[in-house]
Amino acid sequence: MDEGLDLGPQEHRSMPEQLVRLTFHAGTTWRGSLTGGALERLPSASLEGLTLTPLRAVSLGPPQALGAELYPWGARQLFGWNFGQPTLDLNLTHPLLTRAISALMRLNAWDEARQFLDDWLLGLLTERGQALNVGTEAALKLYGSPGQARIGTLAEELNISARHLERLFAVDVGVSAKILARLIRFEAVHNRLWLDPNVSLAQLAYELGFADQAHLTREFKALSLMTPRSFGQFAQLRPSRLPTQRLTQDQIAELAGSRAERA
Repeated sequence: MDEGLDLGPQEHRSMPEQLVRLTFHAGTTWRGSLTGGALERLPSASLEGLTLTPLRAVSLGPPQALGAELYPWGARQLFGWNFGQPTLDLNLTHPLLTRAISALMRLNAWDEARQFLDDWLLGLLTERGQALNVGTEAALKLYGSPGQARIGTLAEELNISARHLERLFAVDVGVSAKILARLIRFEAVHNRLWLDPNVSLAQLAYELGFADQAHLTREFKALSLMTPRSFGQFAQLRPSRLPTQRLTQDQIAELAGSRAERA
């Protein structure tokens, strides 16, 4: 991502996510809570994810970043990630790799940087990756539902007890099924509101398995510090900057079609 030549301070906000994010920065960025407090400088290469609160970031000049999104069990296998751990500074564990990618980004050699990152991740996967097991199979079903599959139903499908599946899920995936389901459903609501800020919340609550509209609103506000309608108004302010990296291919196609119709 390279957003122009403006050298002034840039502020950004990030919402809770359902995946773990690996990010390389070419520049200086500070980040902290939306509710106040001191900002901390981000390392130039970091691993973090499955956050339960929104964050603000301030960078000097336009943000230049290269990243990859990982399923939590992938981050766990490749980097030893666990839910709730502090941001992992990859400069400490992979200094040569991080310096090489940062140098390529500063030279605007984005294709080379992406290829370098891809090759590195594939090498780690070959070295440390593990076959899917019961916990990760259940997590994949949870992502596919999205977030609506019940642990009891998944346990029956996998022919084990619900309690045993909960234990395997936490060990294999690195986070509880309940927390992961909550984040998956939040992102599903988030993405629908980006696509259609005026969508019926009652219909959305029904489609995504919330008890009712009040339940959806309560959950969304708890994770974003905004009501769904306030977030929809925010989305309408910046239609040219939709975060399509967080949308499914079908949603991206739908968005492209709606833009073409308005053109």
